[in-house]
Amino acid sequence: MAMDHAMDSEPGPGLHYATDSGLDEEDAQLVAERGRVDRPPTAAELTVPALSRFLVEVAGPATVEEYQARLRAVLGSALDHTVAGLDLDHLPDSAALALDRSVRPVPPWFAAVSTGPGAAHAARETAPEFARQGAGRFVAAGHGTGWRLAGWLERFDWDNTFRTWQWWDVTRTGGRTVSIWVDAHGEDFFACQELRWAAWTAGAARVDGPALVDARVWLAERSGHPLRRSAGR
Repeated sequence: MAMDHAMDSEPGPGLHYATDSGLDEEDAQLVAERGRVDRPPTAAELTVPALSRFLVEVAGPATVEEYQARLRAVLGSALDHTVAGLDLDHLPDSAALALDRSVRPVPPWFAAVSTGPGAAHAARETAPEFARQGAGRFVAAGHGTGWRLAGWLERFDWDNTFRTWQWWDVTRTGGRTVSIWVDAHGEDFFACQELRWAAWTAGAARVDGPALVDARVWLAERSGHPLRRSAGR
């Protein structure tokens, strides 16, 4: 199924910087990952045959668009944290200064809900209802008692080896369901509790996955023409 012309094929500015800046490959991938949070990727950036997908049912009364914006805001702040921590001593000053290393604040609702177990749960009550309910569903699903913000952000340290996935995109699947897409190097089983925490607390009623899915499914959803579920694998 030819999908290459469904979207603009020009890579965005984040990818241009990552490939032209003198960064090593790993650092360039982190910069490109941050770019995909704010600017969804194009077909030209897709170099893998399959992506890992989480299917999320969005809890009302939030709209799908509101959920996507919340999730992007949280991941954007986390990946700003990642890029800000890169060791750029090997680059000329002009190249190092050209890289935007500003860090957007963590959304207040996420900071409020990410207070960890124990006595800190009282602070969680200051979080908005959608975040509190999402945290409760995360716990009910057997994923633990929740995350403290500092520990959650630590998973996004540039040199943290526990996070083996990279953000790709979030798309509308149909109705009140969205797909969260990550590049997990062809794996459908990997450590991803930090992503699940963000997905649930952003206002999810249900989170399923991850599952390894043909990348053409992402291309179709990105262009607004979702394929049948049988396209996954």
